[in-house]
Amino acid sequence: EIVKQAKQIKVGPAYDKSSELGPVVNDAHRKSICDWIQKGIDEGAKLVLDGRNYVVEGYEKGFYLGPTIFDHVTPEMTVGNQEIFGPVLCIKRVKTFEEGLELMNNNPFANGSVIFTQNGHYAREFARNTHGGMVGVNVGIPVPIGIFPFSGHKRSFFGDLHCLGKDGIRFYTETKVVTSRWFDEEESKSTKVSTWDGTI
Repeated sequence: EIVKQAKQIKVGPAYDKSSELGPVVNDAHRKSICDWIQKGIDEGAKLVLDGRNYVVEGYEKGFYLGPTIFDHVTPEMTVGNQEIFGPVLCIKRVKTFEEGLELMNNNPFANGSVIFTQNGHYAREFARNTHGGMVGVNVGIPVPIGIFPFSGHKRSFFGDLHCLGKDGIRFYTETKVVTSRWFDEEESKSTKVSTWDGTI
């Protein structure tokens, strides 16, 4: 079913409103993705959909790749443990929720993680325990809008602060600390105030 749906995705230029998947940024990145696909084949993953030779009519020189799907990817295969940043899906099969969560959390990257379920217990356990910086429940791409504190964790994060939300405001804000005391008119005439070098 996944392969069937992937084949129906329309690949095309970004300014075409009917396009669902645009090109990658440049030819070097396209070649990098193709190298990862070949790496997956060499490692023994089952390639069930190959998008390397995808051609968009009228845009033959564009940096296009069609949806690509690997099945039976194991934890030992590097293709399933890297951030490829391309239309490549690596399917790892597990028998239990706990096994799947452990498999995800053992990955050195933690940009986003997603669960599809109608079971509230598993949704809650997943959200609490996944290492992903952006978590989706029945949301395929959990990239939040700009007012949220966005970014991945572990090796998926680069920098000192998460760039959006309150962290972004804090980064561009010069803060100060104010310490003050107040007295009424009569009290102020007789109250001694402590200073750094004595009392007045």
